[in-house]
Amino acid sequence: MKLRRIWLIAFSALLLIPFLSDTGFSEIEANSISTEKDAYAAGETISVIGHVSTNADAPVILQIVSPNGNFIRAEQIYADSENNFSINVATSIGGLWKATGTYMIKATHLTGAFETQFDYGEIMSAQVRSPTDTPDVGGLSIGLPAEIIGEFPDNASEYQVGDYGVLYHITGGKILSIIPDVENTSLIIEIETFSDGELILQLPRNVIDTNEGGFFVLVDGEETNHDSASTDDAWTLVIPFYNGSEEIEIIGTFVIPEFGTIAAMILVVAIVSIIVITSKSRLSLTPKL
Repeated sequence: MKLRRIWLIAFSALLLIPFLSDTGFSEIEANSISTEKDAYAAGETISVIGHVSTNADAPVILQIVSPNGNFIRAEQIYADSENNFSINVATSIGGLWKATGTYMIKATHLTGAFETQFDYGEIMSAQVRSPTDTPDVGGLSIGLPAEIIGEFPDNASEYQVGDYGVLYHITGGKILSIIPDVENTSLIIEIETFSDGELILQLPRNVIDTNEGGFFVLVDGEETNHDSASTDDAWTLVIPFYNGSEEIEIIGTFVIPEFGTIAAMILVVAIVSIIVITSKSRLSLTPKL
C-alpha cells in the first residue's frame, strides 16, 4: 500500500515538472532603479532608468527625497513592453533643490518597492543648451558660443568698467557693481537677486583675460560650472546663481586696474590744479616789501 502511494507521488511530480520549470523554478527578474550618473551638479537634469519584473499595466510611482528628508517631487510612469522605464527629472539652482548631499529616489510598483540614491549639488551647472533647443531671451540666444551669439541685442545693459563697457543680460536679479581686483586678477560683481537666475556677460579682453583656457568662477565663494566662449576681442560667459547670491567673482590672469586711463588723467589734472591754486594762494598772501 505504501509502495503504491510513493509511486503515485513520484508519477505526479514527473507530470508537474514541465509546468514548474516555466514558473516556480525559473529565475524571477528583480525590480531595479538607478540614475545615469552617481553625482549631478545643481541645475543639471537627472536621468533615471529602471526595470520591473512584470508590467501588469500598473504605474511606477517615483518619489524624490532631499538629504534633509524633505519631499521634492513625485512622478508616475509606466514601463514599456520590455518592462523598462526611464524619465528625465529637471532640477533647479536653489529652491526645493537647494540642499547639497545625497538624494533618494523611492519607487513603488505593484510588484514591490525599491530605491536608489545619488549625490547632488556639489557644484552648479550652467545648463548649456544645444542650438536646436536654446530659447531666446530678449533676442539673445543663451548657451551658444560667442561667435554664434555675435553682438548683444539693443535692449542689453552696459556697465562701465574703466574705459570699457561690459555688456550684460541678467535674469532673476540686478547688478549693483563691477569692481576689478588687481591683486587677485579678478572681477568682483555684486548682485541683488529676486530668484534663481543667470548672468550673461560679454567681457572685452582688455577688461579681463586668461591664458589658462578659461576662467575660474565663484558664486559667494563657491565654484560654479559656467558656459564660456571667446572671440579675438571678448569673452562671453553664462553664469548661474542661486536666489540670495550676493557676489560673483571671475578670476583670470589679467584684469585692468580699478581706475581706467580717463579716471587716472582726471586724478592727475586734479592734483596739478590743487598744487597750482595752492601756490597762487601762497603768493597772494606774501607781504610786499
